[in-house]
Amino acid sequence: MLTVLYSAKGAPGVTSAALALSAVWPRPVVLIEADAAGSDLALRCRGASGGAVASSPNLLGLAAATRGDRDATLTEWAQPLACGVQVVLGVQAPAQARGVADLWRRLAVTAASADVDVIADLGRLGHDTATMPLLVAADLRVPVMASAVESILHTRGHLLDVTVAGGRTVPLLVGPGRSAAADCRDVDDVMSQAGVIAAASTHLPLDHPGLAALESGVSPTGRGRASQLVRGARAAAEHLLASAGLEVHR
Repeated sequence: MLTVLYSAKGAPGVTSAALALSAVWPRPVVLIEADAAGSDLALRCRGASGGAVASSPNLLGLAAATRGDRDATLTEWAQPLACGVQVVLGVQAPAQARGVADLWRRLAVTAASADVDVIADLGRLGHDTATMPLLVAADLRVPVMASAVESILHTRGHLLDVTVAGGRTVPLLVGPGRSAAADCRDVDDVMSQAGVIAAASTHLPLDHPGLAALESGVSPTGRGRASQLVRGARAAAEHLLASAGLEVHR
C-alpha cells in the first residue's frame, strides 16, 4: 500500500508527520523522501550507527535502478535510521530532482507495487510538481495541514482543484492535542460543506521534545513510546489503515 503525505501550502510538518507515522506503522514499511525541494532527514536524524546518516543508498540510486532491466526493490535502496525507520533518502537539491523528473512515474510504479507498505513524503505539492505520479498512484492520500484557518482553506482549495480517481483521501491535522477532537470536526465540516470527498480527518499532536527524541534515535517502542507524538502517531496510523479498509491486529 502506498500512502503519500503532502501539503497544499506552507510547512505544516509533512516530513515530521511522515517520520512519526513510519516509526510506529504496524506493518512493514519504507519511508521515501520524495520532496522535490530536497532531503531533510539526513540533516535532522541520526543513522543506525548513532552517527550521521550515510549519503547512500538513496533515491537517485533507486531511480537509476528503475531505469535498468532488472527489478528494483525498495528495501535494497533503504537504510535504517537510529529510531528504526527504513528510509530511502531523497535528492539533496532541487536540481537533482529535475535530473530525475522523467523517472518519477517509474518510481510511483515501484512504490505502488512494493512488497512492503510505502509512506512517501512529497513535501509541498503544486499542480506542476514532478512527483504528481506518486499522488495519482497512491492508495491513501494524506494532505497535512496546520490548525490555522488559512492552512485548512488552502488544503480545501487544493482538494477541490486536484481530482484523482481511486484511493482514499484522509486529511491530517497537526496541532495542539487539547483541541484535537474539535479541530478535526471543524476540518470535516469545512470539507463536507465544500463537497470535498474525503474520509474523516485524523490528528497528530505538536510535540517538539518527542520529535527531537525520535530524530536523535530514541526508539518509539522503548523510551519514546510514551511521548505525546508517538502515542498520537499510533492512533493516526490506525485511523489511516482503517480508512483503507485494513484491520490492525494489536
